[in-house]
Amino acid sequence: FRCKDCHGTDLMCHTCTLCVHERQLLHRMECWNGYSFQVTTLKALGFRFQLGHPIGIRCINPKSASNNDFVILNCNGVHEVGLDFCGCESAQPHITQLLRVRLFPSTTTDPKSAATFRVLEYFQMLSFESQASVWEFYNTVARLTDNTGTRILKV
Repeated sequence: FRCKDCHGTDLMCHTCTLCVHERQLLHRMECWNGYSFQVTTLKALGFRFQLGHPIGIRCINPKSASNNDFVILNCNGVHEVGLDFCGCESAQPHITQLLRVRLFPSTTTDPKSAATFRVLEYFQMLSFESQASVWEFYNTVARLTDNTGTRILKV
């Protein structure tokens, strides 16, 4: 495996890839298939992002977000992630758990997607300077994810 967002071109095994990216769930991964590199995701490698607990600590009662189909919009693309909300007795509401890790939920009830604060700040600055619409900005970010136009992205 190799990461398109990490510095360098190091190849890593499955285990090392997950360890290195424990704090960088929005990096874009590629996997060698014997002939070329093909796009994959940390979710496809089995990575789960746990909200409501410190990084590396698993919840004893995790609640999978929206049927394991959560999408995050970031400056480097649209990411399908394996996301678990904390289901402990003292857990905060899902929206609060997302906001605490700087993810802005798309809805106030049962969010299925979110945008990073970073991408929202980036769009704000871009719209001040270039007058780019939300649609144009989203299409730009979507092209960073897949510029072939052959894959329909979820959001």
